Amino acid sequence: MTEEVTVYKFHTDTGLIGLGENPGAPFDQELLDAYLGTNPFDHVMGQGRFNLDMACYDLMGKHLGLPAWKLMGQQMRRWVPMGWWMPCTSPEDSAAEVRVAAGRGYRGLKCKARAFYDVVEQSHAMQKVAPPDFGVEFDFNGSLINVEKALPILRELEKIPLVKGVEEPIFAYDVEGWRRLHSQIRLPFYLHGIGVICEGASRQPSGPWISLRAGDFDGALCSHETVRSALASCWAFAAANTPILLQYVGTGITTAFACHLGAVMPTATLPGVTTSHAYENDLITEAHSVQRGFMKVPEGVGLGVELDEDMVKRYSHLSAPGSVTTYLCRHTTWRYQTLLPKPAAG
Repeated sequence: MTEEVTVYKFHTDTGLIGLGENPGAPFDQELLDAYLGTNPFDHVMGQGRFNLDMACYDLMGKHLGLPAWKLMGQQMRRWVPMGWWMPCTSPEDSAAEVRVAAGRGYRGLKCKARAFYDVVEQSHAMQKVAPPDFGVEFDFNGSLINVEKALPILRELEKIPLVKGVEEPIFAYDVEGWRRLHSQIRLPFYLHGIGVICEGASRQPSGPWISLRAGDFDGALCSHETVRSALASCWAFAAANTPILLQYVGTGITTAFACHLGAVMPTATLPGVTTSHAYENDLITEAHSVQRGFMKVPEGVGLGVELDEDMVKRYSHLSAPGSVTTYLCRHTTWRYQTLLPKPAAG
């Protein structure tokens, strides 16, 4: 399998470099232009793509000599719950995946659930090999369609100790269906989306906020949200004592950013996913530390990670398919018109 990853290096006129990235091809120039000639501090609580705003937080932290989380809020934890991710696979392959995940220190796993394989059989196979403290969350993406089809499957899943939650068993717009399922199934229900901010003039709260107040779900995914949305929503969820699952896909760079977010979000207590483990190399010089389902928040300045230039150079030259993962890294060099005072000469 091959995948293109774009790595961004933000250069400032003070000589600092901030790191960002996104899986896939480079963003359109229009998105990049919003950062050209600006001060990194212009993007505090940013509304831009997190892939680019993380580079601003990396720069701000490096300038101040502080870890990025210091610019996001008060630290709630030094180790962030972090989980494994896997697609829908056979029961045998699912069990093998659990062994690998557990062996690498993970204790939570998010698995896509589809009709290709029997999710109940998958669960039993994983249960046989999992450590006692290991848990799996199944992401149906609405594929169980309706209450009548979902109930028999969910009733079987709730008998299996390994299964700790289900994400969107039916489509989220079926509010009454969610309530019916929720009243009959003891497994936690997770909603994809945490946005509680309504932009513009509106007297109506957002959908997740309405459902949060109604108690229609037990947790939700902060998935690729902007920094502003993630930090604003985390306090609404904290007030409701409802957990959040962080989901920011990328290599070790994005994983570092997710750890800093998780360090300050009060209820970011569900095992997050970044899928960095799925890459052949995570593009940073020192791997993230994982123990018993928790990942250590980097302690260095900014994001606290260093780009592995040798790996970037290696993968930049791999354009032919065939390797486990091919990185075509494009370094976009930008200059900031930094407004921060420069140290006096001498």
